[in-house]
Amino acid sequence: MRNARAATALTCTVMLAVAGCAGSTPGGSGSAGKDTDGRGPFTLAMGKDTTGKLQSKILDVWNKRHPDEKVTLIELPESADEQRASMVQNFQAKSDRFDAVAMDVIWTAEFAARGWVQELPAASLPVADMLPAAVDTAKYRGRLYGAPMASAGALLFYRKDLVDKAPTTWKELVADCGIAEKHGMDCYAGQFAQYEGLTVNASEAINSAGGSVYGSDGSVTVDSPEAKKGIDFLVDGFRQGYIPKKAITYKEEEGRRSFQKGDLLFLRNWPYVYSLANAKGSDTSIAGKVGVAPLPGADGTGASTLGGANLAVSSYSRHRKSVLDFMAFVESPEVQRVEVEDLSNAPVLTALYADKALSRNFPYLPALRQSLLKAHPRPQVPAYNDASLRIQREIYKALQGQKSSARALADLAKELKQVDNG
Repeated sequence: MRNARAATALTCTVMLAVAGCAGSTPGGSGSAGKDTDGRGPFTLAMGKDTTGKLQSKILDVWNKRHPDEKVTLIELPESADEQRASMVQNFQAKSDRFDAVAMDVIWTAEFAARGWVQELPAASLPVADMLPAAVDTAKYRGRLYGAPMASAGALLFYRKDLVDKAPTTWKELVADCGIAEKHGMDCYAGQFAQYEGLTVNASEAINSAGGSVYGSDGSVTVDSPEAKKGIDFLVDGFRQGYIPKKAITYKEEEGRRSFQKGDLLFLRNWPYVYSLANAKGSDTSIAGKVGVAPLPGADGTGASTLGGANLAVSSYSRHRKSVLDFMAFVESPEVQRVEVEDLSNAPVLTALYADKALSRNFPYLPALRQSLLKAHPRPQVPAYNDASLRIQREIYKALQGQKSSARALADLAKELKQVDNG
């Protein structure tokens, strides 16, 4: 998906990497041991760089300033699943080939629980200046294992030429669906196909109603009245028609195309939609008519699911000190502006969302800030992939009407309790 799993999602282009090959990278297995003080050239394993800007705008700047501690990017596949598989293979081999890795935010718990990444000294990073939700994605059991690099939050896109004021609650959104009917449009869509995006959308609905999938102590809490209220918003949408039947197949791009064609009044999606929907050309009929707001919720502003990426130090790296300095560099205002201006990612520094120059060029930033301040991470459990597959399966059955929301959540709770999150 073009999404949060991405950063991997949508941070989609965030996990970028530029050419690096095993034969020429410093820090291949056994070679890093030459440096015993934790400093020296190091490697960074990330996904594919589709723009080349990460190298030219960030890494080349670091290398020019630190000629004795150059970073070499090792390119991994574009697919988030394949990136994770490459990292896991490296960790299981206890190889020092990867000094640092860019983790999707949903991998933190797994990598930390397995002892594959090192705990970080929070004092060496500007965590107090970052979005609290972004910092939370880098923690496992209260300890910091990642340095937030880029964030991602969901937004409500709407037709501002038809809707005077963006809805802040589900009740207001449903009431506005009369506008869609009047104009021969569908009302609302998100990502409801049976894939990672459904875990994201279901988690948002549950959190936006005051529920949770797991409690702070790791216990399964998804079978609750609050969680049912959230899932009922989606189930009722398909049953009552304010979510079109065809949206059961929607991932990010299907919804975006429907919105851009003028067939949809409201769309839940990621920030990348804004520039595409407003671009003048044959692919969009709504340029200049796009409004953006935080997601609505049960009783007020909803809770976005958090996407993005965190940098981590491999437990097998011999260059920890150099990597820590690089992390602080990536989290500096200088680099965080590059994240937004050149890489189209959401910055992790709170102050940049109030930057007037940035907001003029990226008008969605104020709404995105509101979204991120109330955002929740996806379940922070080591066996996340297993948990996510179960969430997708049960919620999809509820959306299709194969189970009631109450039955689906009760069955989901039983399944999640069977997942090994030791």
